[in-house]
Amino acid sequence: MSKSLFSRLRDAGASAAHRFLKRKAEPKAGQEGEAVRIVLVLSGGALRGLVHVGAWRALLERGLRPDVIVGTSIGALVGAAAAAGADWTFVERAARSVVRKEIAALDRRVLLLNGVRRPALFRGEVLRQYMERLIPARTFQELTIPLQVNAVNLGTGEMKWFGTPVGEEDVDPTADLLDAVWASSSVPTFYAPVEIDGSFYIDGGILDTFALRRAAALGATWILAVDATTEGVGDDPADLTDEGMLAINERVFGIVSGARRRAVLERWSGPPLTIVRPAAGHIPAFDFEFNDYLVNEGHRAMNEALSTPEANERLGRAAPALKAS
Repeated sequence: MSKSLFSRLRDAGASAAHRFLKRKAEPKAGQEGEAVRIVLVLSGGALRGLVHVGAWRALLERGLRPDVIVGTSIGALVGAAAAAGADWTFVERAARSVVRKEIAALDRRVLLLNGVRRPALFRGEVLRQYMERLIPARTFQELTIPLQVNAVNLGTGEMKWFGTPVGEEDVDPTADLLDAVWASSSVPTFYAPVEIDGSFYIDGGILDTFALRRAAALGATWILAVDATTEGVGDDPADLTDEGMLAINERVFGIVSGARRRAVLERWSGPPLTIVRPAAGHIPAFDFEFNDYLVNEGHRAMNEALSTPEANERLGRAAPALKAS
């Protein structure tokens, strides 16, 4: 049966939107005629990722705009809101006021007999509802800045990238935007896997919480990366055991992801890299007492990173690509 007129118009609109976004992601000429593509990387980090909200505000205040955003976990959430052109006053207010019941509501059935067989401690649908409030788009084709987010296939153990194609890379542009961001944010034990097209996905940070290599693969000529991760060290292990399994789980995740991040940086031979490191690594993953501090610290750290001589030189060469439209 042939497609209806509505279906043909819808598909044509999606195709046109895709072509538009792809043109926007094409490298632009810098001052000396070289190709320029700035990729903003937003790491995972649970609630520490509120630093991304302040960091993006710092970019807005400077009138700066990356060519592509790559996000993992909470970086995927904040990146999607930014890429969708969300009202940042609203996003920042929501970030500063977020409380546990809005994103980390306990699944009370965990407390029942055999509750250990529940897939996660928190109710994932509550997190998704919070995302719906912050992200004013439902498809990748609606975004004004190309975005890619990662998740891990629980069945195959392979990385999966969802988002806007900017070249010939392997990426799925067809998934529901909110489902992809939700999957990228589904930290095991805390949140249940998210089903997309018959497969189950978990937090992309399991394999890569600071996706610098992805940014390089997308043709970045300058990577601006905000790091909200933790080194996985610091507190007395005896204190961790007293705090319980969630604190121990967070420590293990931090040890593994921290080791992988350091390994990438030690061998880095990719494009110029500016890492924005807010002072947030000491804050627990789900401590809601530091919201204001995290947003403010992200803003401070981004401004500091962009004020160095190296960043100023790169900004000068990349100005045609970064200036917000």
